[in-house]
Amino acid sequence: MSKPSTPNTIDIAGQPAIINYVPELGAFRGKFLGLSGYCDFVSDSIQGLQKEGEISLREYLEDCSAAGIEPYARQEKVKTFTLRYPESFGERLNQAAAEHETSVNTFIIETLNERMKHA
Repeated sequence: MSKPSTPNTIDIAGQPAIINYVPELGAFRGKFLGLSGYCDFVSDSIQGLQKEGEISLREYLEDCSAAGIEPYARQEKVKTFTLRYPESFGERLNQAAAEHETSVNTFIIETLNERMKHA
């Protein structure tokens, strides 16, 4: 079993991609980041990555356009609000979050999300 290499990044047509060497293929594999779907490319040389990446990205964007799919992952803005609660509730909240092995913030978001599914 081979040891996984540390990934590197490359910019192709303004789109970042993560690059790994795959010993089983004897080649480099790139995977674009920030896309709504999966788009990768393979080459046996660093120079070839640029060419193959451009081809893969162009085809991916064309396929998304033809299918009416947004090609880029959407990042939501993070909103904040103030929550007032009794001190005793805070203690229970901390305990519940710890039992779920998550932060208080994540516990609140997950709980609200679950509640809104049934609203």
